[in-house]
Amino acid sequence: MKRSKMLVVVLALLLMALIPVLASAGSMEKTGWVVITNRNAPGNPLAAAGIAKATVQDSAKMVPGGGEQVLPDSEAEKMGLAPDATLLNYKEGFEGAWPNAGWITYDQNGSTGGYVCWDDDDYMHKKGYWSAWAANGCTNGLDPQYYYYPNDMASWTDYLFSTYGAKSGNVKFNYWNNSEYGYDYFYWCASVDYVNWYCKYHTGSTGGKWKTGKINLKSIPGFGSMLGYSSVYVGFGFSSDYIVVSDGAFIDEVSFKIKN
Repeated sequence: MKRSKMLVVVLALLLMALIPVLASAGSMEKTGWVVITNRNAPGNPLAAAGIAKATVQDSAKMVPGGGEQVLPDSEAEKMGLAPDATLLNYKEGFEGAWPNAGWITYDQNGSTGGYVCWDDDDYMHKKGYWSAWAANGCTNGLDPQYYYYPNDMASWTDYLFSTYGAKSGNVKFNYWNNSEYGYDYFYWCASVDYVNWYCKYHTGSTGGKWKTGKINLKSIPGFGSMLGYSSVYVGFGFSSDYIVVSDGAFIDEVSFKIKN
């Protein structure tokens, strides 16, 4: 075999060996548990991991006809009263008006990064036609068809209910996420005092697939049981740092089941 042909063969073999490495790099993800006491700045759960930080970003998607923002309704229309039932079997598929009664959605860090928060959108869905996206609502909400999530986000939506007298309590939902690995995070959390939030996080990419998230209120890592409380809060959050953005987090088919 001539040297030139041998070189081509070697290069081809090297490229074939790199394909799975490159593929895995594009779909890196990690989940874990963390306690958050300041939702304005949740911090970086993987700060000590030494993950390389990218420095270049695109804020708008290359979509024909892009450049328009879809803004939400007023803040007052987003507020709802919490249900006062002690037993609950609630499902939210975001097919109707949302946020509705029981939910609040807000930008935790105010004007930093613009006023953006969770709202429903028909860009992506697990079931039906709608889901909720972390940057679609509030004054500066964006349309995910044309825009990625912004920098410096602290977007949250919460639901309040009671577990008094309950023997079991479970939260279940589907999520899709594509965020900067190790720096931008999707959270699902529970709290009994609205101060200390016991959260599971996801950072990176779900690989273009919907995954299932769960919270067993009878067994919260770092806390224990949240059954028997008159007020239990479940929150979904998304935080981003100062640069590098992507599609972000979507949630769908959220269910709360509290049984005695």
